[in-house]
Amino acid sequence: MARNPNITELWPVSILTRKFGKFQKVNPELIRYFSEYRAANPGPPGPMYSSPDNFSADTENAALKELQQFIMDGLFEIASATNGRFWGKKQSINIHITGLWFQVSNGYGFHETHVHGNCSWSGVYYVQSGQSSRKAGETGDNGMPNGITRFYGPHMEYQAGGHGDLGNLYLQSSTWDSFPEDGKLVIFPAHLKHMVFPYNGDDDRIIVSFHAQVLGDSELRYDYSFH
Repeated sequence: MARNPNITELWPVSILTRKFGKFQKVNPELIRYFSEYRAANPGPPGPMYSSPDNFSADTENAALKELQQFIMDGLFEIASATNGRFWGKKQSINIHITGLWFQVSNGYGFHETHVHGNCSWSGVYYVQSGQSSRKAGETGDNGMPNGITRFYGPHMEYQAGGHGDLGNLYLQSSTWDSFPEDGKLVIFPAHLKHMVFPYNGDDDRIIVSFHAQVLGDSELRYDYSFH
């Protein structure tokens, strides 16, 4: 359907999804490196292991460096697409990954609904998707989607008790599911509510998560004329 010039669409939610062309080479090396790191830095027992968010600060692991560059490219792609008209031609743009960590889950490990603070963008890279659900309607042995990432629209919390008819039917679908796939990168606004469904499978579910800030030549200071 052609865009109606009489209608202004405001404040869209932008999510970037990209496939890493080098994932078949890089991912096995990442899995090996993460396994070594976990063995040297064991965490508490449970269905999920998380590294510190600065675990990569002192490493020279080539595979992780390649992944970080791919993530940086994706961050610039979505940040420039959504903000480029505000930056100006002379603005120097710097992408800062302020936190990056890996997680290994199995045995129904999951994350409750949450958002990420102190950053503008967040993301997940699927290193090993295991037996995660691949499509809508596919479930694990508990009858729920297996290990998917679910995002919630900003309007969801205002729906409770609200009126519904054919005029606001477009608002009734308030979630979007990201189905894990080896080598898949998803970058989303840090304020967007999301959760990870319980995962259980023969193979671990392994991901890399990250936070990022986008900085310019000087500190950004809002004023009432910004629009």
